[in-house]
Amino acid sequence: MNSFFKRLSLSTLSIALLSGYPLNAASIESSGRAIIYNNDIEDARYRATEQAIKQAVLQSSATLIANDKLDNGQLDSSIHLQSAGFAESTKILSEIIDDNILKIRISTEITDEMQCRNGATNLYKKSVGITGFALQSPQHANVGALHNIPRALPKSLTNEINKQGYLHALAATEILIYPDLINAPTSRNVDGSLTDVAKIGEELGVQYVVSGVIRDIDELNPRNPNQDTPLNSLLRWANKETNERNIMLDIYIYDGFSGALLFEQSYQESGVWTLKRNKKVGFGSNAFWKTNYGNVVKQVLWQASLDASEKLRCQPFVANIFRTEGNKVHLNAGTLSGIKKGDQFSVYRRYEIFDQLQNAQTQLNNANINVTITQVQPNFAIGELAVDARILNVQQQDVVIAW
Repeated sequence: MNSFFKRLSLSTLSIALLSGYPLNAASIESSGRAIIYNNDIEDARYRATEQAIKQAVLQSSATLIANDKLDNGQLDSSIHLQSAGFAESTKILSEIIDDNILKIRISTEITDEMQCRNGATNLYKKSVGITGFALQSPQHANVGALHNIPRALPKSLTNEINKQGYLHALAATEILIYPDLINAPTSRNVDGSLTDVAKIGEELGVQYVVSGVIRDIDELNPRNPNQDTPLNSLLRWANKETNERNIMLDIYIYDGFSGALLFEQSYQESGVWTLKRNKKVGFGSNAFWKTNYGNVVKQVLWQASLDASEKLRCQPFVANIFRTEGNKVHLNAGTLSGIKKGDQFSVYRRYEIFDQLQNAQTQLNNANINVTITQVQPNFAIGELAVDARILNVQQQDVVIAW
């Protein structure tokens, strides 16, 4: 197909970009999806291409280019991080419409143009804990018996995030954060942080906590089940009423150490509920995913997982020190986070301070100490300090950081 965009600035797509060394343009293939509204294929194509380019940037940023050479019996390796800034010569390779969702695959050239403003260059997978998503209006779940949605939807989001491959997501859907859904996210501290979130982050051992509220899953044309008569069905057809229902949810991403709200995003789409209103299918069942509405929900979760990966990509990687023994420290992250033997991290000491309202705040101070990883397991790693941890005053619950 012909080129869709000759030059599309990713800055207009609000994409934070990873820094690295100047490299030639790399051709990346990626995919995107968008719901078609009012038969507007051009609008759906633009939104799908926008997603695909975001995906291409993430793929490009996760690419390692290694140059190895043997010099006098020694292996000399140099690794460069490929970053991205502009998508050039974007071409749509394929385009399919399936259940009113446009799916495209593109090829685009990603060139080094911008960098993370905080200088972050690491490729470690940040750990994310996904809590339960409360349903603001429980009666909305009656159609289709979707009463399991507060736990099933965030579990599906966890799976989508892990499919992206840039974050390490853990499901903690039994946890509900907000006592007041109308005003969520609740701000208990003057800086907008939530003390409970910091506690949850510490208990789960994750760097970030993702929570949310399901605002609406109601029908666009709600009606009483007793009204499902042949005559009323004919009238609804004559009035061009559809069996559409909403999916509206808010997602919040918090720093797991301080409880500070880092990002928030709202999503709203609608899809056709193709099953009988009294049929009990439950959220996430095979029957649910086969409906047009299920496909729309899946699209929303995919978009949310992509946004979470993009928003956290330029954040530093942080891991807890959960044990010290001599000059050895144990970290609560390992190969699942991409840590390898020989990696080095900076040690930061954790302090608890209190603001003017006596709310506890977490402060991390650079100890100017490095730790080198000597052993790695899937969920933890062991690193060595230059001297005994007690001499350096490195303690349990201090952290290591990689920028």
